[in-house]
Amino acid sequence: MRSFLKICYWLPALVLSALLLSSCASVSVRDVARLDPNPPSRLPEKVLVAPFSFSEKEIRVDRSGAALENFKFNLREFMTRSLVRRLPKYVAPAEAIAVNAPLPRGNYWLIRGNFDRIYQGSRFLRSVVGLGAGATRMETTTVIYDLSGPEPMPFLRIVTTGGSNISPGIGGVATFFISGPTALTNLFNVVDGIRSGITFDTIRTAREVNSSLSEYLYQRGAIPYKKAAGPKRLGSFPNRLGPPDRAKLKGALTVEPAPQ
Repeated sequence: MRSFLKICYWLPALVLSALLLSSCASVSVRDVARLDPNPPSRLPEKVLVAPFSFSEKEIRVDRSGAALENFKFNLREFMTRSLVRRLPKYVAPAEAIAVNAPLPRGNYWLIRGNFDRIYQGSRFLRSVVGLGAGATRMETTTVIYDLSGPEPMPFLRIVTTGGSNISPGIGGVATFFISGPTALTNLFNVVDGIRSGITFDTIRTAREVNSSLSEYLYQRGAIPYKKAAGPKRLGSFPNRLGPPDRAKLKGALTVEPAPQ
């Protein structure tokens, strides 16, 4: 009876901890680099989102031939839709465009990106074993272009990385009578292992790209704090906004050669 009451006492805290920590399925921003010494500082009228490209040698999925091409098409479409859906809330109105669509000139931004690495992993291993077994991996490079000049000018590059998961799987749940209530955390890991995968990695990647652009606008003084979102940087938690001081921004982001 005493053990049961103890479990009930700690259950709310354990559930909260499990929700926060149960999954190591996440995507983080590894790097943000300024590509233009004089990037735009005003809020764009619209953000155009082009389909992402692929690094063919870094796609590891259980498909080939027509099935692989269909997978790539659907992934590109899903990434585009995810960005277009998120951008209006924290950045600006967004619209999907075709790869070779004519580009307008004016106060518009263009997003182009590349899937640098895609590992499908195994949902079964993530759920049952965990601890890195069957982990997914998605790495992307996104470049933002300013369309206000005669030619598209790249001014910001965002590199993301992440996947799932290194948490214990269903084996941890089986240890409940040995390890006690702490095994409840592993139950959430199992659920997350089932629902995690490339689809969720894509959603998380779109979220971090959106948050990075929102933070950029906030730092440039283009949007207020209440509208801004902070990205999750690699190795840090929780998401935080960078300083709005423009002088700090100028010194914090290294200007690198623009992509060809």
